[in-house]
Amino acid sequence: MPSIKKVHGILELLREKYQTGLTNKEISSALNIPLSTCYRILASLKKYDYVQQKPNDMHYYLGFVHLRFAQALMEGLDENAIIDPYLEELHQKTGLTTLFSRFNGQHCVAMEVRGSVNTRISVGIGEILPLHCSSTGKVVLSFLPENQREKLLSVIKFEEHTPQTIMDLDTLKQEISIIQESGMAYNLGELHQGISSMATPLFDRTNKVFGALAVVGTSQNLPFESLQKFGPLFHAIGQKITEALGGKYPDRIEVRGRQETGDRKPETE
Repeated sequence: MPSIKKVHGILELLREKYQTGLTNKEISSALNIPLSTCYRILASLKKYDYVQQKPNDMHYYLGFVHLRFAQALMEGLDENAIIDPYLEELHQKTGLTTLFSRFNGQHCVAMEVRGSVNTRISVGIGEILPLHCSSTGKVVLSFLPENQREKLLSVIKFEEHTPQTIMDLDTLKQEISIIQESGMAYNLGELHQGISSMATPLFDRTNKVFGALAVVGTSQNLPFESLQKFGPLFHAIGQKITEALGGKYPDRIEVRGRQETGDRKPETE
């Protein structure tokens, strides 16, 4: 086994056993590395803080140098550079307009858009997407920490954009509970007449929701049934982006399709 492969194997093994650590003998046995060779590698790694050894049990653990590397890597991440190719992939696979929106503390803002909706209403970079009537806004609102969400709900202004716009707190809260279970939010002509969309959340390295991915189209070309079918694809891409940013997609999100709330149905033009 080449030296770099041995080093990689040791570090990966210690990452997996970060809580208990491992002795030289345990590492040697797990990786099938001669005991003396394993000891020499560990001694070198310890010298440069790649591993540390606790004197009370002589177990090896990952060293603090990895934190410095991780910090430099995360600070150097270009969020858009990570998201762009995935957004283009969604556009190519759906043949529809796809967008990435970011939460700014009050509403969502369209940051990147692929494609255009064949209608007088288009989605442009910088467009404000309200929390109560856009799919991206609703999905972000649903996955914010409870105290932050409740604070926003206490001051939210229910501005009416179309006859389908949610205009009361109880209805919005009912929809939030559904979104939290399915991981998908829908906008069925609530922001722009004749325009539908579906969005799924994105999470950062602190596992906090920071934005969303969405597919947008006319209600005629993108009926509710089609929106539902895109859910698994958007969840899969959302998970990849989240992991690339150092976060973890919530285990509780399940792709089930939307449960109807009241009599709200997809509108037709």
